[in-house]
Amino acid sequence: MRLHPLATTLLALGADPLGIGQQHGGSPPAPATVGVDSPVVARGKSFEIRAADLERTLLERHGMGERGRELLELLVQTKLIERLAGEAKLEVTSEDLARRWNDLDRDARRAGKTQGLQGELAKNEVSIEDFRDSLRQQIVLERLVRAALGRAADAPVNGDEQAVWLQQEISARGLSRFPPPWADGVVARCAEVEVRAEEFGAFLRRRLDPDEVRDAAWHLLLLAGIEKRMPDLAPEARERALDAEVARRRKRHEAEFPAISFEQRLGALGRTVELLRNDSAVEVAALSHLWVDRTSGEEGLRRTYEDERGFFEGNFGRAVRTHMLFLVAGRFVNDLQKRSYEDAEAELERMAERLGNLDDFGALSAERSEEATLRSNRGDLGWVTRDDPRVPAPVRQAVFQLLDRGESIPAGGRALGPIRWDAGAALLWVSELRATPGWEAMSKIVHEELRRRFLEDVMPRFAVEVLALEAPRAAAPAESGK
Repeated sequence: MRLHPLATTLLALGADPLGIGQQHGGSPPAPATVGVDSPVVARGKSFEIRAADLERTLLERHGMGERGRELLELLVQTKLIERLAGEAKLEVTSEDLARRWNDLDRDARRAGKTQGLQGELAKNEVSIEDFRDSLRQQIVLERLVRAALGRAADAPVNGDEQAVWLQQEISARGLSRFPPPWADGVVARCAEVEVRAEEFGAFLRRRLDPDEVRDAAWHLLLLAGIEKRMPDLAPEARERALDAEVARRRKRHEAEFPAISFEQRLGALGRTVELLRNDSAVEVAALSHLWVDRTSGEEGLRRTYEDERGFFEGNFGRAVRTHMLFLVAGRFVNDLQKRSYEDAEAELERMAERLGNLDDFGALSAERSEEATLRSNRGDLGWVTRDDPRVPAPVRQAVFQLLDRGESIPAGGRALGPIRWDAGAALLWVSELRATPGWEAMSKIVHEELRRRFLEDVMPRFAVEVLALEAPRAAAPAESGK
């Protein structure tokens, strides 16, 4: 089970079987309410998304993936503990919670956390309400384990013992997970404990990474905006667009992963073709593709290209395969800046004298580049275009000045530089020239750019507001024993 840093640095709960330290967690939320009574959880422009729709998307997209399976097991554990606590008539009082809070707060301050437990929870975006719920479950679990092991009420029970006992209880009852589409609404069952699709969806909404939740909300809002732009779209046309989008994805898969089938790859991700087809992201891709086809067509694509040739050439046209070795430098040498521009350039010139080919350059960049990404990929910047936004302007200018002067790139490549800019100085190796794509390839690029602009106009991601990702902030438990 994935652990949050709080679990080990703050809570000291060993194996953390309940995942107390994980972000956006707590006791299982109430099942999502379907229909118009489902609360609004996301907004964008004039559109709203309700919890039931967002949670269904998260369930179908993530529920059977690796993280989803982890969270499903966590939810089963939580529900089983609640049931066993009810059968044993265990009750955790507010005084119990306050004592445990005070212990953890004291430990945090002794560890140098000056703002105590509450400050650490705020820093890690864990709500106090969620944390209180998890503390209560942890106390219940400890008491259940003590009773099962025949220990005294105040005897210690470590995290490993809790995790082993809980796993044994689940194994004894048998845990069954069911694949989508969950016709009867049941995702998992462990004897008398049952997890239904709607409550698992709500659990995912609170426990998944917030960016994944935001992406799902954005896709649903995009889809709503596109549908408003296409009120006359016939169901048959929509189905054809979806068929075409799935076919495009299948084709890309076959080119990239010829050893396994499209269905096998989806299955490894906990998906099926039908789930993929119903995903809002796929619907957005399908309908935006159809929109560009309808509003531009072949003639419109050519006209856009001719009107904006500089943009398309600068970003997607002629390109040079470029590698870089980078040294940090500045105008003045001081305690913080150990190397001047002149020192860096002299050092790079000495390095250039030892270079014979791209392999030499890659090995040297992996050893000497003072930037982590360049070291890890042996300096490879990939194909650099004239206006490539990924690459510093002085690097692009040096590469294309070479071409503008009519100079060629010899077989095996050549060095360029040193080149200076604010951050330091660099040595380049240019190895290959790629011509501007022909119209067949460029038309696809223009089509993609028009789709991007359309989606940005319909619903830019910054316009999306996701609500209730965190439980409301609550006061810390009242102090006890002071």
